Amino acid sequence: MKAMIIWELTRRRIALMWWAIGIAALVALTVVAYVTVQDQAAELEKAFGSISSGASSFVGTTDLFSPTGYLNSNLYYITLPILYIILVLNLSSSLMNKEESDTTLELLLSRPISRTRVLAAKSIAAMIAVVVIGSVATITAVVCAKLIAMNISMAGLLLVNAATILFAASFGAISYTMSAASQFTRRFATLAAILLSFGGYIVTSLAGNVSWLEIPAKLLPYHYFDTTQLMEGSIPLGLVIYIVGIFGLAKLISYIGFRRRDIG
Repeated sequence: MKAMIIWELTRRRIALMWWAIGIAALVALTVVAYVTVQDQAAELEKAFGSISSGASSFVGTTDLFSPTGYLNSNLYYITLPILYIILVLNLSSSLMNKEESDTTLELLLSRPISRTRVLAAKSIAAMIAVVVIGSVATITAVVCAKLIAMNISMAGLLLVNAATILFAASFGAISYTMSAASQFTRRFATLAAILLSFGGYIVTSLAGNVSWLEIPAKLLPYHYFDTTQLMEGSIPLGLVIYIVGIFGLAKLISYIGFRRRDIG
């Protein structure tokens, strides 16, 4: 299984390297750019005031100029999650769908290795890739925040980065599980994850303006992705329940489905 994990990571090393460089550059530029408003944050806040609650739902905060508000609106509430979700969906689809479409999965399973080990190796490889890229982004954010003397809790910064990585990875787990569970669900795996992630963001954001969307929004994961609370050092209970629950269900469903299904 170790050899399979190494192989999965090795054959994607160039793409993963560029992902790491690109996300690190984006994080560095975004954090360092705060120096342009850092000294005038109080004045800008007085001049522009807080944005409305309806508009704030699209950026995750009503405060755009404090260190926490700036990072939430420009980085952690939508920008980084989108990039991570694109990454994990690309990984999850290539791990299983591409091999099955190219009929290389049958060749792999003909070797003396159980389906459980194949499933576990591929999911572990994907998680390692996401964690490594996320760690690069986290280190970049912490270093840049210290360089510009940003008045922000480093513990909160670490917490929001970790939560963002796990939150995005959960959608990859959904896609991967559907790809592994059956031939039928495999066809809609990526689409379902996209609708739940990006669709969930849109519905949750609109719920701030459209009252009848408030109840449906509470059923979607983005409703519990409160980056302001995370940067203050507190973990939303709903987010914990969602992440733990989705990874647990994904492991169970993919295990049962992949062991019983036909490959082809």
